[in-house]
Amino acid sequence: MRSIFYFLAFFIFAISACNSSKPKNTDGNKKSLIGKWYKFSMANGYSEFDIDSQYVVFYNQKVGRFKLAYKIENDSLRYLTKPYVAKIANYGDSVLMQGNDSTEAVLHRFKEPNIPFETIPEQKDSLKFASYIAGFDKRLIREFEKAGIKISDGMERHEEPAYEELLKKSK
Repeated sequence: MRSIFYFLAFFIFAISACNSSKPKNTDGNKKSLIGKWYKFSMANGYSEFDIDSQYVVFYNQKVGRFKLAYKIENDSLRYLTKPYVAKIANYGDSVLMQGNDSTEAVLHRFKEPNIPFETIPEQKDSLKFASYIAGFDKRLIREFEKAGIKISDGMERHEEPAYEELLKKSK
């Protein structure tokens, strides 16, 4: 009789274990922005982002390099030193950010396993920075060409920044 009771108890526990729901996400569906990202728009050109757990490091030929501390709150990114907050919609390899200043940006994750920079260099006169800029210019030109803007051989002139030259050619 005792063995039937143990068998019945085991059977009940086994059935209840099979019907249990999926494990809950303990992260609270946090959006992970950590990594290397880029975006392109006709208004602002090509930009690259190196995001770690504390800082967004942004580089664009139009405005240069910025390093801003940020915090993720619910489904939004908030800069700690600027009055900018953006709602984040995660789409896997891309993220839509809708800013409180009526701007929208789609960040795309770099797909290449070894992108040409570890972090965006701070010293503009370093070899690492020169190497980064050469790669940045190639990626910038590729994004303009994907947008339908053909680049001629006249890019060799360095009187104006490459971004300004590309915008003039698009008109």
